[in-house]
Parts: sequence; structure tokens; C-alpha cells
Amino acid sequence: MQALEQLRIRLEGEGLFDPERKQDLPAFPTCVGVVTSATGAAIKDIMKVLGDRDAPVRLLLSPALVQGKEAPDSIVAALDTLIVNGEAEVIIVGRGGGSFEDLLAFSDEKVVRAVAQCPVPTVSAVGHEIDISLCDLSADVRAPTPSAAAEMVSESLEGLLGGLEYVASRLVAATRIAVGEARSHVAAVGSRLTHPRHILEQGKMRLDDLSFRLISHTRVRLTESRSELKHLAGLLSSLGPQAVLDRGYAVVQKGDGVLVRDPGEVRVGDDLDIRVAKGSFGATVTDEDND
Repeated sequence: MQALEQLRIRLEGEGLFDPERKQDLPAFPTCVGVVTSATGAAIKDIMKVLGDRDAPVRLLLSPALVQGKEAPDSIVAALDTLIVNGEAEVIIVGRGGGSFEDLLAFSDEKVVRAVAQCPVPTVSAVGHEIDISLCDLSADVRAPTPSAAAEMVSESLEGLLGGLEYVASRLVAATRIAVGEARSHVAAVGSRLTHPRHILEQGKMRLDDLSFRLISHTRVRLTESRSELKHLAGLLSSLGPQAVLDRGYAVVQKGDGVLVRDPGEVRVGDDLDIRVAKGSFGATVTDEDND
């Protein structure tokens, strides 16, 4: 604890935690990177939140060890992978809850500096709300939990449509006000003129026509934007991991949580965990034929 406090003071003195150097999160990111364990609670919580919100966002996981001596180097490497990839518009770094010792990797100086220097906006979500790591201080934003981090970087489809409808309604209202003011101005000018009144009447007709066309155009664009947003959300959903499972594929893991990609990675007698679309079940290897 004393060493951790000394590190905090030193890094704070370097300006690593200054609010002025922190980046704003993007308003509507389409791709969110995540640095965490591939089998931990954090990634499951994040996926559940995004799924419940029907958020039109793609998740890009860069797996890392999140505790132990090798965890700091693993976290830094996973973060570098997302930066080099260049697709993620915001990155969540974190893990689920644990003991003080379990969370120490996220207070390692290498990890804290890597998060602070990341060119992509970062959200630190380490442990529970009461847990504070130095990574929380160096990240652009701190989330109390991984679930809260998922809410910060995503907007629900319903919320996007609601915002679009609100903007459209404001635009229609502003158009009506402008048209009303223009009509009043035309009427005022017309009252001061004795002729030619037919020009004013033509102006009124033209104004009515423009008003109708503008309002109609706004409604058409609103409908088109809503359809396009739903289409994009459907495409993103079809590319998600759940959609792959729904098509009949499965994820096979050994008992230690390691993914199985090659028959040569298992031996007779190994216990396997097989995840399919609607759940998971166990299996035992009985045949070592690797063809």
C-alpha cells in the first residue's frame, strides 16, 4: 500500500492524472474495443448490457490476463493490439471484482502509462464501485463497473430514434415559426402598399408551397434515417458473437478456459465445455483422431 501510494504521488507529479490531458468520449461510436479476460465476468457483463440496449455498436475484444505477475505486460500488449488495429473508437480496460491483490495489475506503472498515452479515448472499469486503481486515474473516464462502462460508450437504438424524432420535431416547429413570421412580415408590407397586390398574393402562395415542401422533406428524411438506422443495427447484430452461435456454430473450451481451435490441442480424457446458442454443456474427448 505504501509503495502504491508513492507511485501515485510520483505519477500525479508528472501530470499523468491531470484533467486537462483527458480526451472526451465519442458520442456515437460504432466500434468499441475491450481489454479484459476472454472468459471473465467483465466481458459477459459488457455483452449483456449492449445486447439489452440493442445498441448499434460492434465489440472488438483484445484478450489479456487480468491478474498475476504476467498480467501487466499482457494488458499493455492487448491495448497496443487495439491501437494498431485502428478500428476501435473508444476502449474499455478492466475486469470484474476481486481482492486488493487481484486488482494490482491495473495499478502497475506500465499499465497506467500505457492507458494515459493511448491515442484512443479510454474508459477504466476495474472491479466494483468501491475499488480504485491507478488505471482509473490515468484513463480518460472512470466507470464504477464494466456494465456501467458499456452504458457510457453506447446509446440504445430506442434512444437514437427518440433523439432523431426530437430533432425533427424541433425543426418542424422552427419552420412553422419562421413561416408565421414571414407571413406576418408579408402582410405588414402588403398593408402599406396600394398596388400591385397580386405580387404579394403570389409571394404568399410561394411561401405556402415552400413551407409544405420543407415539412414534407423533413418527414421523409426522418423516415429514411430511421429505416437506415434499423438496417445498420440489424447488420451489426448479425455480425455479433451471438448471431454466429445462432447459426449453429459452437465455442469449445478446455477445462482451464482455453479455446480449442485444433483437434491436436486435446487428448483423450480431456474435459471440454461446449457453448452453443442457447446454453452450454460438457463433453469428454474419447477419440484422438486429428484428421
